[in-house]
Amino acid sequence: MIVDSLESLVRDKAINVGMPHLRLAFTPTPVGGKTREELWDYVNGHDAVSGQPLMAGIVDYLTRPLNENETRTGIVDRPKQQMLGPFTQEDVQAYFDDRFWSDNLPIIAPTQERVAEMLEATSHKPDEQLGTFSAGSASRWGYTVETAAINAVMAGAEPEHFPAILAIAASRTNPRGSSTSSMTTMAVFNGPIVEELLLNDGTGALQAVYSKSGAVIGRAWALLAGNTVGGSAPGTTYLGNQGNPMGTVPAVFAENVAGLPEGWDPLHVQKGFGTEENVVSTFGGCQSMSMAQVFKDENWQWHIKRTVGGLGSPNQSSKLLLIDPAVTWPLLRFGFDTKEKLIDWVKTNVTMSKFNYWLDQDVINHKRGIALSGREPYASWLALADDEQIAYLENVNVVVVGGSGNVRWSVNECGYRTSIRVDDWR
Repeated sequence: MIVDSLESLVRDKAINVGMPHLRLAFTPTPVGGKTREELWDYVNGHDAVSGQPLMAGIVDYLTRPLNENETRTGIVDRPKQQMLGPFTQEDVQAYFDDRFWSDNLPIIAPTQERVAEMLEATSHKPDEQLGTFSAGSASRWGYTVETAAINAVMAGAEPEHFPAILAIAASRTNPRGSSTSSMTTMAVFNGPIVEELLLNDGTGALQAVYSKSGAVIGRAWALLAGNTVGGSAPGTTYLGNQGNPMGTVPAVFAENVAGLPEGWDPLHVQKGFGTEENVVSTFGGCQSMSMAQVFKDENWQWHIKRTVGGLGSPNQSSKLLLIDPAVTWPLLRFGFDTKEKLIDWVKTNVTMSKFNYWLDQDVINHKRGIALSGREPYASWLALADDEQIAYLENVNVVVVGGSGNVRWSVNECGYRTSIRVDDWR
């Protein structure tokens, strides 16, 4: 039951959580502040939307068996929509902007001809299902190769970018997730494709403005995620409380392989691929970034612990360390002659007291219940003495990137998701 003033909102929400045929009864607005007599009139009156007797409708909803539509499960497909011309670029822009199908930046109209040209860059069929994205806690909206092509055109991508866009789409990592935490994503490329597409691994690598390929690939990724669920509408299909500037054009860049010291493997090799394979690795849950200067010999341990552990909630057990090539030499001096040694040290030494860990509201929301149910390691962490330390980081990765204009490195509250071979999508 809901008040009639929220009809549009509740119907949209029902669709977004996977129950488009939810049975709804509506009372007049407002309900609060009414007398017993006025509320009794509501109960004995009529549904404010359908006009049918309210209680009869509620009894019917509660006793009638579910029909075929109400029991349906699986992937939800968006119906294709076409604009029939003649129309101008301004017409297309306004039509898409009004429906949250764009990012409010200029788009390229996805005409049939342009989409067909994009599809020629892959051997995969247009109707091949790539994956699903979610606009809520339950619904999964499907997207295809053709869906990716449409959004690639809109983003200004060229056919040469399309296999990379498909690889990211196949990762099913959602840069427009509807979490109120305003999380987004980033992607790192390795292999010869870095030179092929001129992806940035140096100065300004994380900013779209300094790499056309990174910009259009990232933008196509974000538009695909938003449009798969019917448009990225704030308060309906996008719930990020404050939003995230990286959500418009997610950071898409390359690892600076030339800046890797001896013994440090590229990210894609760490994930099991060959050196010459073209691979994109995606990261999700990205919320914030902390930057610090190079380590000092006298307190490097404290420096790493403070910079890595001082960012975000301990409920987010993932960190991505972005190390400028100029910062690798002191790490070598401290004994980190492989990325794996640095990762293991961070996982072991970045800790928080049991007292402070279980006071964090995100931890209470997401971990206390499963700790009380007996799931490990949380049950054991809950049983510790207040001053005992918890090594809470589980998903830690290291990528070398930057132009060495300063001896700085950064920590991103960001978790590794998956790695995809780009050439599988040519």
